[in-house]
Amino acid sequence: MEALSKKKVFITGINGFTGVHLEKHLLQKGFEVFGTTLNKSDNPKHFPCDILKEEDFHSILNTIKPEYVVHLAAISFVASKDKQNIYNVNIFGTLNLLEALNKLDYIPNKILIASSAAVYGNIEGELDESMCPQPVNHYGNSKLVMENMIKSYFEKQNIIITRPFNYTGIGQEPHFLVPKIVSHFKENKSDISLGNIDVYREFNDVDYVIECYEKLLISNLKSDIINVCSGKALNIKYIINSMENLANYKIDVTVNPDFIRKNEIKTLIGSNKKLISVIGDFSSNYKIEGTLKKMYKH
Repeated sequence: MEALSKKKVFITGINGFTGVHLEKHLLQKGFEVFGTTLNKSDNPKHFPCDILKEEDFHSILNTIKPEYVVHLAAISFVASKDKQNIYNVNIFGTLNLLEALNKLDYIPNKILIASSAAVYGNIEGELDESMCPQPVNHYGNSKLVMENMIKSYFEKQNIIITRPFNYTGIGQEPHFLVPKIVSHFKENKSDISLGNIDVYREFNDVDYVIECYEKLLISNLKSDIINVCSGKALNIKYIINSMENLANYKIDVTVNPDFIRKNEIKTLIGSNKKLISVIGDFSSNYKIEGTLKKMYKH
């Protein structure tokens, strides 16, 4: 670990929700951390970068020469209206990064590229990496195309593709479900309008996902796809009840038909068997009550 902690890590989208948490975690572990941002930053280790320009990537990477790369920059909101941008950023932004890495005079120890559990689509039950993906929206489809393109680089680079399931935490944008619920309680609102509250999903802590990423970076796994999940599902009613206990008041929930997705499935969880075989199981260290408390008190 002594030797590992002196290594450089390069994170695309370092000032995004996941990037902020990952940078903090890796700095605490003693890594030297650099990254890309959309706009100019006051941090000298954060570089403005247009990921649709390969030369931007190459210039930065050639200067830093990182041992580890984590690719987080993406259009991540499923309901994003700009469909063309979803495909441009998620597919061609990733290809530009990989082409820039190919032009370096060395091969990084590991490149971790974040895909999404959205590639599976609406398949009921526990989803594992052997299943045939069936994405049902542009976001999931863009990530699947990205995965297929990345595979052609497996022989040239040490790559892991991760498929994270739902996760949340401090700093997640308010249009996502859990931050929306927490903000209503923070503001002492008496009612909230939601979609189907009787579905079961994973609601993992961003810090759990970050710990998985760090352990995967320094693992021996490469040229592979792996779920990042806990294999534990909760329904949204449970999250509401947990928040009512935290805030010490009841909230009126209205189910808005406009928020209910067509053909919504009841239970969607990931199989974490492969993940456990690589990095062990520490998911019990992260419980939803703790996550909600952090978000509520922040």
